[in-house]
Amino acid sequence: MLMNNQISNRQTGVGLIEVLVAVLVLTIGILGMVALQTKALQFNQESVYTSQALMMAYEMTDRMRANKGSQLDYLVDYGSNVIANADCESSDCSPSQMAKFDAAAWKSAIEVNLPSGDGQIAVDNSGTRPFYTISVRFSDQRLDSALEGGTAGASLREVSVRTEI
Repeated sequence: MLMNNQISNRQTGVGLIEVLVAVLVLTIGILGMVALQTKALQFNQESVYTSQALMMAYEMTDRMRANKGSQLDYLVDYGSNVIANADCESSDCSPSQMAKFDAAAWKSAIEVNLPSGDGQIAVDNSGTRPFYTISVRFSDQRLDSALEGGTAGASLREVSVRTEI
């Protein structure tokens, strides 16, 4: 009997330690799942922005193809403001006016739909036929805030489409 009493005295509290270890392991697992879910949401948002940028680049390619002969009027740089001289939705326009109208509407849509969004249309005349590069860039603001110092614009993403029209 004395031996039985000594063994039970040494094991007092062992069950509580086992429960605490189990709770610790469970907590670490839950924190891991929360971190995984947060990353999944971040990558999902970046994927949405990339898809929107790509659709906008292809939309501009289609507009340029529909207005053949005025492709050079579509050329715009990052940071430039394009001003449409005519409202081509409600009245007839020349091909050049339509190009400026399309470029202004395109740049405006990029700025509205993408964080720090901007667009560029450039031409490469080095070959026998010109190639046009339509680029859309945007900032992943979640990544900007996660970077040390919160440097705005440090995580610029760019989507480009190169085409022959």
